[in-house]
Amino acid sequence: MDPGPKMPDGAPLDAPVDQLGPFRVGYRTFLHTYQPDGLGGPREIRIDLWYPTLDTEGTPPKYLNVFKDDDVLEGATVAPPWDPAGYPVHVHSHGAWAFGGTSADLMHYFASHGWVAIAPNHLGHTLPEHTEDLLPISLRILRSMDISASLDLLEDLPEGDPLAGKCRTDKAFLSGHSAGAQTTWSSAGAAFDMASVQAMCDSGTFAAPCTPEELAIFEAGLGDDRIAAGLPMAGGVGDEPGWFGNDGYDAAKNPFMLMSGTLDPVGAENVWERVKSLDYTWLDFEGGCHQLFALGGCSKLETYEGYALVNTYANAFARRHVLGDTSARVAAILDGSESLSPKVHFQHK
Repeated sequence: MDPGPKMPDGAPLDAPVDQLGPFRVGYRTFLHTYQPDGLGGPREIRIDLWYPTLDTEGTPPKYLNVFKDDDVLEGATVAPPWDPAGYPVHVHSHGAWAFGGTSADLMHYFASHGWVAIAPNHLGHTLPEHTEDLLPISLRILRSMDISASLDLLEDLPEGDPLAGKCRTDKAFLSGHSAGAQTTWSSAGAAFDMASVQAMCDSGTFAAPCTPEELAIFEAGLGDDRIAAGLPMAGGVGDEPGWFGNDGYDAAKNPFMLMSGTLDPVGAENVWERVKSLDYTWLDFEGGCHQLFALGGCSKLETYEGYALVNTYANAFARRHVLGDTSARVAAILDGSESLSPKVHFQHK
């Protein structure tokens, strides 16, 4: 009798950090409704989820019913967790006017290493809703609440779901692209500069006047204690104070790795200057454009070369700070003694 597909040999940290993991990748979506604290009625969002599978055949998904992913199997069976303690969790925040599957290559990479990777579609800031109109400030709050709601969903999966009770949400890895970079900082506990927030409100930056309730939420902060490390990508700040001012980034306390591209001047250097006390790494990719960390297509950096570098550094960073990987290879990648490419400009403090 055929025993079926076999679980990978070895332990989770045995898999080479710079190669796809030994699992194939499954995909499913949820419609999830939650109540945002202090912001009116219920909010329904779609959440995309990638996970390890042992299946070898199946139907590829189409994100937004448009973007086909031939490397993923929709509705595949779920492989048992590689670690008996359960699946490590990676949650991702997409950029402005994007969607949960925008950075699917990164999510696929993590799921192939045995992670559950999850990405909410930030209602009001997705591609099908694109508008040139001003947006309400509440959207900046709701994006972080979507991240917390996604972790809550994993914790509250119904009995009988193959992932129920098996996702290690207490120590999650968070990444975010573009506007999702700001979400990553806020969800990891960065403190808002209230004078700057008030100035944005007073200058007509948003679609409606800021309410006392909204300002109180910013004052209290949006940090989620379940976030163990943050990976903001293609996000920075200009010379103005911005959301977190000169001192708010350090309130996050967690290790951070900021990724940027040399062809995408988003102000990553200004964040570098403002961070004082965090375990903080900045990787600037030569020839990288804004979409290096999402849909690809940079003119000066081949898409899959860029993806391979982003995925490897992200995987090493998450393995170190979520899974406790102290191997020599991961340590060398993270302290800069091993450069994966001359196209990567590495700084750490």
